[in-house]
Amino acid sequence: MKKLKGFTLVELIVVIAIIGILLGVLAPNMANYIANSRTKSQNNNSRVIFNASQSIAQEYKFKERKLKNKGNPVDVDDGDFYFYWDSKKGMTINATGGELTVDTEFTRDFAKKINKIFASSENTVYKIYINNYIVQSVVSGRNDTDVYMGSYPVKQDSRVEGRTVKGFDMSTIMD
Repeated sequence: MKKLKGFTLVELIVVIAIIGILLGVLAPNMANYIANSRTKSQNNNSRVIFNASQSIAQEYKFKERKLKNKGNPVDVDDGDFYFYWDSKKGMTINATGGELTVDTEFTRDFAKKINKIFASSENTVYKIYINNYIVQSVVSGRNDTDVYMGSYPVKQDSRVEGRTVKGFDMSTIMD
């Protein structure tokens, strides 16, 4: 009589059980790894936006200082505002009164300069808080309701549920 070659049913069940146990252990770890990498990616985006906007805010500060020193009657803002980019257009939000200004020459110019440096602007929504022409904080996400938001200078380390980038309280992420 010839012996048949192959696996027995018991051997197959043991192998399937081992694979099931490994998947049960790896799946939650993989989900955490993906969530952490998305948050870190947005933290890095926020850092790039922070540095780019700081350079641009300083340009505006010196530009307005030159205009002031020449004696021209210029309405010089105190440099205290929020700038919000919704991946298509920019808008400024008055830091004190909450008034929203959309599509002005300033917002177009400010957005153009930041997005020239920050190449992923078409896939990112961000909000910047600038006080006295010094960038205080930045928050960013892939969309306005992204739970994997990133921020700078204080980095996010977990999911942010129920908040939007536009409505984010910037005072929680300042040094």
